[in-house]
Amino acid sequence: MDISIISINYNNSALTQDFVKSVIACTDPSISYEIIIVDNCSATADYKNLIAVLADYKGVTKIVRSNINTGFGGGNMFGTQFAKGKYLAFINNDVIFTEDCLASLHGFMKDHPDVGVCTAQQLDKDKNPVAGFDYYHGIRKELLGRWAVELTSKKVKRENRLYTETVYPDFIQGCFLFFDTKRFAEAGGFDTNLFLYYEEMDICYRLKQNGLQCAMHPETKFIHLHGESTPKNFTIRKELKISYLYILHKNHSYFKYSVIRYYTLIRLFFKSFFKPAYWNLVYIILTSTYLEHSLRQKQVMVFPDED
Repeated sequence: MDISIISINYNNSALTQDFVKSVIACTDPSISYEIIIVDNCSATADYKNLIAVLADYKGVTKIVRSNINTGFGGGNMFGTQFAKGKYLAFINNDVIFTEDCLASLHGFMKDHPDVGVCTAQQLDKDKNPVAGFDYYHGIRKELLGRWAVELTSKKVKRENRLYTETVYPDFIQGCFLFFDTKRFAEAGGFDTNLFLYYEEMDICYRLKQNGLQCAMHPETKFIHLHGESTPKNFTIRKELKISYLYILHKNHSYFKYSVIRYYTLIRLFFKSFFKPAYWNLVYIILTSTYLEHSLRQKQVMVFPDED
């Protein structure tokens, strides 16, 4: 098996169906692949609909259900238990293929053994180009902005444009991650302590610690509907900050972590006077109890017939 595609469904089976159809329509049949759909504890109605809408693709797709929502990292790691491919493609279900990205990235990875993970050129839902990569969120970026990183380093400029050459950034966005399976395993896979957000920055950092690069190879393009699979609200924004500070503390120096932590605390302290909901986040950062307040701790087991 060349490639195992792993995608998470959470209460959006219609989106997952569109994703699967686009992959099958665009992928060269000479590439051997499987599509593993991890149902991350969706409501019974959506789970049953998922089974129904993918019934015509049984030869290619496999549906596996987790009876507890384990988030992005946990859901994808659950999916790897069923994977047989030499390469792993973790792809959001709000992605639509317009070209044969799998064949392109498969060939690129075979020719570049120094690359641990890659992706294709990203487009938004209106087919406008998106820079599907970023810089590490360190002191310069957090305190001054992205321009400070670009001004003071030789890193490729992050722009929403069509790139003509492969770029090697700090990390690539998590909507489409194409890994060498062996390299992914050697890096430890996704950190399942993270429920949502920054998994890609974390795994790309660990790959680089192993001497491997991350790449955005723009030979082919895909559409990312961006956010269609994850509605945004304060709880989700809180999870974003929790995940960031957790991996910052895990991967980087205490000095860097402390500077960004106190900077964030000061900003949120004043913001809380106008938006009281932020007091809870101030408390979490002040006590450094990130994982204890993650959405991961609020999940319960739900069996389809009981929902």
